[in-house]
Amino acid sequence: MAITIENEPGDITPVYSDITYTLSSTNSGQTNFKFVAVVKNAAGTTLAKLKAPVYAGTSYGVFNLTRILQNYVTFDFTQATLHPGKCTNSFIAYSVEFGEEYGGAEYLNLTSDTGKYAWNALFSKWDSELISDYQINTFPSTSVKFLTTIRRRRVTRAQYDYLYFLRGAGGIPDRIEVVAYNAAGSTTTSQIKQTFTTSAKDEYLLRVAAGVSNLNQIAAANLYSGTAGSIVPVGTVYYTIQAKYISDAGTEAYRFDIVEECSKYSHRVLYFLNRLGGFETLRCSMLNRDTYTIDRKQLKRNTYGFTGTAYGRDTTAHGIASYATTKSRKVILNTDFLNELEWQWVDELISSPVVYLDGNIPVNITNTQVEVFDLNDGPQQLRIEVEYTEPEILQNI
Repeated sequence: MAITIENEPGDITPVYSDITYTLSSTNSGQTNFKFVAVVKNAAGTTLAKLKAPVYAGTSYGVFNLTRILQNYVTFDFTQATLHPGKCTNSFIAYSVEFGEEYGGAEYLNLTSDTGKYAWNALFSKWDSELISDYQINTFPSTSVKFLTTIRRRRVTRAQYDYLYFLRGAGGIPDRIEVVAYNAAGSTTTSQIKQTFTTSAKDEYLLRVAAGVSNLNQIAAANLYSGTAGSIVPVGTVYYTIQAKYISDAGTEAYRFDIVEECSKYSHRVLYFLNRLGGFETLRCSMLNRDTYTIDRKQLKRNTYGFTGTAYGRDTTAHGIASYATTKSRKVILNTDFLNELEWQWVDELISSPVVYLDGNIPVNITNTQVEVFDLNDGPQQLRIEVEYTEPEILQNI
């Protein structure tokens, strides 16, 4: 008996895209034949045991593991992310043992595939995306991108922001380089230490500070060069961030433009999980307004009783009393005018399953549709409605 893996997913794959194996067997003609797949995590614990008959019209078996593996990844987000850190909740390392079943007996682990890794990302069905677009495997890697679909962002000096990146066993960036440019074109270069360099799978998906606020909180001990507290100095107009190895050319130089908004409204920031597994931010610097929805359950109480020997109505008692009151909160937000590049990206915010308001308040976006504008439409703002994920339970009487 022999099973052959005809096609397999790459060593690193987005967990919300297809993760498909096709198999063949010398016994596929047996009565009631089925292929068997046992999926295990890095510790060897069995996650699932799957069976599949021969695919109609062929002699092959097909297993798509995406729905199984999705159950074992979540996300990694901390508002005060500083120097590079691992994303231990955002990935799963797995292996698969293949066998077969026929004649009332199972024949397991006839062949296997090990050393696989999937992270909490989704590749577009409509655009051509490859792992090589995002994975750092060699240097120089100037074509390799950070895990975001917008190639340039705007931030304020008070804003936190982040970049997530994917390295492979062959690409070991040992530093994150930040180059800050002032209005005259002069530069200030800082290099942040990146100490995760082994071949361990849990060191492949990393995140690092990218906003002015959190970059300037990185301690001197975590820098190869530069001045702590002034990685992005006062007077900086824009800065770029690259993952690098010593003096080699690094990944893409991701650009952040610094804006200072003059608005009479207090700005709010939405932190959201993008489809490539990283968190990004969007400022809402125009009018924002809270609304509350109150839900009351009430009953009619007896307000009559004795005061001493006198029987009468207690005029201070609530005849109609609330015994269960909850308060749900929503916020209406308005962005500043978005540029064409940002309009092509906001659908990821509107569709994101994980969103925080101001970094620590979990909210859900209630918008169900977004209309994308372009350069011909002129400047446009986006109205976003969010609701707190937990209602408040108020006092009962």
